[in-house]
Amino acid sequence: MYDIEAVRAEWIGRSTAKITATYPVEHEPIRRHCLMVGNENPRYLTPGYVPFTPSPPTAIPIFAWAERLPPVIKPRVPVLDMGIPMLGSQFTNMRREGEFLLPVYVGDRLATQTRIVDMFQKSTRVDPKSLWIITEDVITNQDNVVVCTIRNTLLNFRTPAELKADGESVA
Repeated sequence: MYDIEAVRAEWIGRSTAKITATYPVEHEPIRRHCLMVGNENPRYLTPGYVPFTPSPPTAIPIFAWAERLPPVIKPRVPVLDMGIPMLGSQFTNMRREGEFLLPVYVGDRLATQTRIVDMFQKSTRVDPKSLWIITEDVITNQDNVVVCTIRNTLLNFRTPAELKADGESVA
């Protein structure tokens, strides 16, 4: 039997190891990101347009999480690699909120540490015992100064076959 209170007591507050991104912040990925999202601000598109141009905030996670995207392998979600006991095998991202505290510049080296903030069970249409996991990514620069925090809500749920194996169904 899955004991959510025991899981909460053991896991809330735990953190992953701090992971330093493989590559520094670079202009060309900033330019490509801006073109993809329709940001035509010349300070992001033109190298040297203004000295010390910061990265647009929406590009910060791209640089902080670069090591999570090895070729051919699906992106890693470090909090899921921690071994949290879960009922289901399926995941989806339900919500993401970012707080951008300081500018990030070309040449900065970013690192991320993910902390489990909350966990609870709440029924959904796909699983009456869906597990909700709230995490917070703390992104720091090369000086170990926090530049950004991202709060993420993950939903863990069981497949119809897993529900059936557990003697449950969804109406």
